[in-house]
Amino acid sequence: MRFPDSQRVTYERTPLVEVICQLRYSKILRIEKEVPSEFQDSIRSEYPRLEISKGIEVAMPMGSDAPPIALSRGQSYDFWDKERAWKLVLTSDFIALSTNSYTKWEVFRKRLTTAVDALAQRYGVSEFTRVGLRYKDVVIRNDLNLGGRQLRDLLRHDFMGILASDQFEENDFQEALSIIAFSLDDDIGECRVRHGLARKPDSEDIGYLIDADFYNENSTETANVMDTLDAYNREAGRLFRWCISDDLHEAMGPTPIP
Repeated sequence: MRFPDSQRVTYERTPLVEVICQLRYSKILRIEKEVPSEFQDSIRSEYPRLEISKGIEVAMPMGSDAPPIALSRGQSYDFWDKERAWKLVLTSDFIALSTNSYTKWEVFRKRLTTAVDALAQRYGVSEFTRVGLRYKDVVIRNDLNLGGRQLRDLLRHDFMGILASDQFEENDFQEALSIIAFSLDDDIGECRVRHGLARKPDSEDIGYLIDADFYNENSTETANVMDTLDAYNREAGRLFRWCISDDLHEAMGPTPIP
């Protein structure tokens, strides 16, 4: 499945809440048994702050009424930049980069490449067992001077489903979230999109969530992982542009990327 091609842009008033890339690999016991000081030295200039915590994995036992079980997963090393806008997480079985200050792919990609190179050099990681890139957008109309517009006027009706019906008002719904999942063309992976009514943590204004997770669970060589992520980035941009109307696109202040 492929969405129509579209011009790459940056938005002056971006709805992006967070961008996350997680790369999983076979467990490295050295990370559990020793402090990753050499890895820290490799990325300290970008991430001078460190927080160490105990990683937690939640397991769902059999039976619908049984409560989840929290399992220990060893140390998690969270490296932050000075502004705490970028976080690099290192554990014994994954590395992850996230930011709430995303501007364009080239900036994110450069930071991620530095981290992957450090991982390969310090721990000999040659392949990843799961590659994931996730874009989380929340469209808030008041942030875009569109407070008087209906959401169904700003997003594709065939994407919104029942929320696009003019027989109902937005405040008729207490909750409305949907999930779609599909395979990407050329066998590059899968995509899972969670979307519907939502709010930002710091806002009471109701908005629309588009949370797109692109991933594959095949073995990916470290040397090829950026090619896979480049493809996910292109598909993420096409998906988002397909979901929104021209009016919403223009309200966010697009600037083409050469």
